[in-house]
Amino acid sequence: MSISITTDTQLRKAIRQVVQTGKQAALPLAGYKGLEIRIRPTGNDAKATFRHRYKSPYTNKRPYMTLGEYPFMSLEQARRAHHDNMAMLAQRIDPMVHREQERLAQIAAMNNGFADVANRWLVDRVNNQGSKPAPSTLKSWENAINEAVKEWGDTPIKDITAPMVLKLCKHVQTDRVSLGLRVRGICENIFTYAIGHGLMDTNPASNIKGLLRTTKTVHQHAITNPVKFGQMLKDLDALHDSYERTALLLMALLFTRSGDMVAAKWSDIDLDKAQWELVPQKGQGRSDMVDSLIIPLPAQAIALLKEQHKKTGMYEHVFHSHKTLKAPHIGKHRLNYAINSIKDGYYKGKHVPHGFRASALTMIQEQLGYPHYLPDMALGHAVKDINGGAYNRAKFILERREMMQAYADYQDALRAGKFANVIHASFKQQTQTQKHG
Repeated sequence: MSISITTDTQLRKAIRQVVQTGKQAALPLAGYKGLEIRIRPTGNDAKATFRHRYKSPYTNKRPYMTLGEYPFMSLEQARRAHHDNMAMLAQRIDPMVHREQERLAQIAAMNNGFADVANRWLVDRVNNQGSKPAPSTLKSWENAINEAVKEWGDTPIKDITAPMVLKLCKHVQTDRVSLGLRVRGICENIFTYAIGHGLMDTNPASNIKGLLRTTKTVHQHAITNPVKFGQMLKDLDALHDSYERTALLLMALLFTRSGDMVAAKWSDIDLDKAQWELVPQKGQGRSDMVDSLIIPLPAQAIALLKEQHKKTGMYEHVFHSHKTLKAPHIGKHRLNYAINSIKDGYYKGKHVPHGFRASALTMIQEQLGYPHYLPDMALGHAVKDINGGAYNRAKFILERREMMQAYADYQDALRAGKFANVIHASFKQQTQTQKHG
């Protein structure tokens, strides 16, 4: 059979002839160099396949490239495929190599769908990046991820855009404003992970924060007056010896969050180096907070921890408890009970454990004269450098160590009634010479 195919009628006739003779045939398509249809008998029918033979620009060999099966691929579609191949060959691109690269890219995209990458980020974050998150923190991450997976599923992560993230977060915020903010923060971390592994180029969650509703700030009660703060320290000293008393005194010195204090682990505290290295529970998934923190320990904190170690050093947690079901340490609510028990509730509505953070931020700046970025960093806030990037956790560690000791010494001065302290002038003079940036 030596004809050139130009129409469907000719092609169907050729197929019938192959069925009748039982002999296969390869017929060229007129006007399309190298394009043919191969017809092979299959009993009472025949299989007709379009294929294109060309000279590879890479090997100079002449492979056959299968294009599709008739009638599922029409004559016109076969001609267009031939045209596309010739356009690639004109640019010295091998069409078969190009098709294989596209196939592999599609497989990679399927394996790098959002749900898969999010799961890989979570496993990596939990197992390979320092201290494990608290169960409540892990649950909040999983809830945020589930919201995103419901929306995007296996969508290739590289195809997710800022408008898609904004749409999702706004939808979530119709029910819970805080959850929408958490979804954005967790997605930002997942996209950062994807960028680091070469799966995408930009982070679509980074620049939409200002477009979302924010939760109403609830200001925690805090004593910032030095005279009243000094009296409160003496009242804390007068509490009966307990884990709560030690925890509150440490919070006054270190101004951590209550949740971080009660969950403190001995493995994170190095008394010889005088530092506590932790993963703040509230810092995960928030761009305004650091996800790991080094807290220099002043001598007064080390003394309290050494005494506490005699009681709980054999356990994992500094404030170990057999009574708590969710975690083997005391609950942060017990710190509230303790401070509210002083003088028949005198401090209720005046100061809460979380208020030690505001007390420190205010007095370290106003009374000791330190620049704002040092207590901000000690609080675990993501302080930006002059280029807009966050300082790493060890930045200004010497200055922060000096500040922490100065603040601890200042508290001792307040206990002794030395309110017009001389520390203020000397430390203010030193810090004014420091450069920020």
